[in-house]
Amino acid sequence: MLSLAELEAFTQSTRSELCGKCGNNCQLTINTFSDGETYISGNRCDRPVTGRADTGELNLYEYKRRLILSYKPVKGHRGKIGIPLCLNLWELFPFWHTFFTKLGFTVYHSPMSSRALYLEGQATIPSDTVCFPAKLAHGHIKSLVKMGVDAIFYPCMTYNLDEHLGDNHYNCPVVAYYPEVLAGNCGELKDVEFIYDYIGLHRPKDFAVKMHKAISRYYPEIKRGEVQAASDAAYAEYQRHMEQIRAMGREIIDRARAEGRRIIVLAGRPYHIDPEVNHGIDTLITRSGAAVVTEDSVSSLVEKFPTTVLNQWTYHSRLYAAAKYCCSQPDMDLVQLVSFGCGVDAITTDETREILHRGGKLYTQLKIDEITNLGAVRIRLRSLFAALEERQEADK
Repeated sequence: MLSLAELEAFTQSTRSELCGKCGNNCQLTINTFSDGETYISGNRCDRPVTGRADTGELNLYEYKRRLILSYKPVKGHRGKIGIPLCLNLWELFPFWHTFFTKLGFTVYHSPMSSRALYLEGQATIPSDTVCFPAKLAHGHIKSLVKMGVDAIFYPCMTYNLDEHLGDNHYNCPVVAYYPEVLAGNCGELKDVEFIYDYIGLHRPKDFAVKMHKAISRYYPEIKRGEVQAASDAAYAEYQRHMEQIRAMGREIIDRARAEGRRIIVLAGRPYHIDPEVNHGIDTLITRSGAAVVTEDSVSSLVEKFPTTVLNQWTYHSRLYAAAKYCCSQPDMDLVQLVSFGCGVDAITTDETREILHRGGKLYTQLKIDEITNLGAVRIRLRSLFAALEERQEADK
């Protein structure tokens, strides 16, 4: 406690400052006290305090971002093709990068999402009720056009790959058909070839035939045999990519258990690894001493099981499977990320909650959108960890 003299001499000043030490660009509130000590709030990582970035060693979100960014353009003879790093392409970029590189294209992806990128494309967003990840797609399209690519590839995809966890394997309507929205609203696409044909990766046996028919409309010189070879390489690369994620998930879980850490399955969709979408929530959790893995790193460890809802969406099937798996792991808990404007999450939240409650687990939901104030998120996470500690003490 401060003495009376110290209280009388006590002073405190506050200033606001943009961090700028990483892409989050956090708006910091810096409190300075009479003894020179400071207290910083508003930061989503320890860098403003320690001067060091989070290593991400126990953060599968960070590992997945690094994997995607490791795919670099390879000089080809057929021109430059751009792929927007948004929605389902966060997961499928390894497939399409390999496919088009094999066909002789130089493949570029749009920059990592940022506030500036979002504002760049804001004028072409036709509806404010759509989810924030979809709104970001407009900025990614604009960025690719500015990069001077010859064509932008963003296919409509009714189906996802079948992981045999649900009754079907659809993409949600926004993920499946948002290229149609972009084609109808982004005026800058008139300056570049926009390839948004309906494509299905869920049928590998006839994918090459249908893909050759689609791509030859734009590049008639491409032969069927080239497309077949590119398809085989792309499927193999996607499989390798997913195996890497699952292997790293196992490694993080093993290390967390060896160190006595709690494990959080931060469950959402592939595009929730975008730091502009999740606002650094993964880092908030690792700063609390827990390890972070993703729903797709553990969903394959569960056999298909009955649900009380129609389980027809690939991303949702992963979510339910991850919740089921958490129920069998005493040191593992699930936190669900939900985007404002996501209609189907009205269903997934109830089903995920029921699965966890039946397994004796707590359910925590974090709603995220373009607002970056994480005060409420911090409170929810602290409440979760406090409740888990109480349970642990009660079980002793």
